[in-house]
Amino acid sequence: MQNIKIIVEYDGTDFFGWQVQPGKRTVQGELEKALKTIFNKKIRITGSGRTDTGVHALGQVVSFACPSKISPKELKKAINGNISHDVFVKECKRVPEDFNARFSAGSRIYRYQISAEKSVFNKRYFFQLDGELDIKKMKKAGKELIGEKDFKNLATKDNGKCYLKRIKIFEDENNIFIEVESNRFLRRMVRGIVGLLIAVGRGEIVPTDTKEVLSGKKRRPSVAPPQGLFLVKVRY
Repeated sequence: MQNIKIIVEYDGTDFFGWQVQPGKRTVQGELEKALKTIFNKKIRITGSGRTDTGVHALGQVVSFACPSKISPKELKKAINGNISHDVFVKECKRVPEDFNARFSAGSRIYRYQISAEKSVFNKRYFFQLDGELDIKKMKKAGKELIGEKDFKNLATKDNGKCYLKRIKIFEDENNIFIEVESNRFLRRMVRGIVGLLIAVGRGEIVPTDTKEVLSGKKRRPSVAPPQGLFLVKVRY
């Protein structure tokens, strides 16, 4: 047997998230189906994180044990030849036996994309938002989130402390990008953070309200929709 690490990108639009669910199309389910075709046996895989319905990935990391009869180069080609058009294996290599895509990860980086430009091509990958956002105020609010904090009030049905390493907000002519890096994320935490920053940018709340939202003294703004969110990279 060999322990394999693959890096996968996928368009999450037509998936019910990462994790296998009975009767629903998921990324994990599609990958395990491809591996079963290749090896004629069930191969259980582990992802670095569980993305929600509609969320995309540029660098999802996956690990699994499989028979050694096939090289990583051949395995990459075989998976891509047996999987749907909206999933692609970018990299495939052998790793030490103790490597685990989820538990070996040091941090994960997500990017959220917002566009003021209305376009049929933006619908799948951007949150198309009317009106301007105050980037300076958003950056000020973002600084309040850095560090080890309990993000349960920005998450859904989950709790616990996370160490938020950085939030980077930048823009080009028509788009705004929000990158968030943390050692771990609670369910819908990134979308909760983005929803909070958008509310600040719109002037619905002020940057200093951030601490009160975190503590639960103020109600959390609406979470941002999933289509603008990408898992960009996992650091080990």
